[in-house]
Amino acid sequence: MPEEVITVVKIPLWEIEKEVRVKHSLPSKLTDARIEGDVLILSFMEDLTTVKEKPPVYPQFNQRKRRVRKKRNRMKTRGWAVVGRITNSKGQKCSIYKPFVDALENHQQLTAEEQRQKVEAILRANKNKPSEESIQYFLGNTLEYLQNSVSVVKVKSGAEA
Repeated sequence: MPEEVITVVKIPLWEIEKEVRVKHSLPSKLTDARIEGDVLILSFMEDLTTVKEKPPVYPQFNQRKRRVRKKRNRMKTRGWAVVGRITNSKGQKCSIYKPFVDALENHQQLTAEEQRQKVEAILRANKNKPSEESIQYFLGNTLEYLQNSVSVVKVKSGAEA
């Protein structure tokens, strides 16, 4: 008679239940466990005291969304001579135009509102409809350029003396 080696493995049902519950995030109460053929069947049920109503989940369709067109802030600068190019305090590369430099050369004698009005008038004269941000952009960059050019002139004149 041939010899047979049989290996028996005993796994407590609560260990299997715990692993399955954690892996699949199942309810906390095991109601039934049985074996049908070669399949282990575990039935879980929610406690009625811990049941919370969840809003229904509707399938989401993969629809294309229309992109909203952004308003571009482009100013017409045709015909204006470029005096210089700088990188402003915000890290933007900017062109400095002659009409703004001419209008703001004596910027110390003008109030802030007069400076703003001059920049706005120049932009409107070239058929632009400037927003407040655009006016501040051109005004700020031109004043920065004038400040830097004045300090460069002072350094050069101070070195010669």
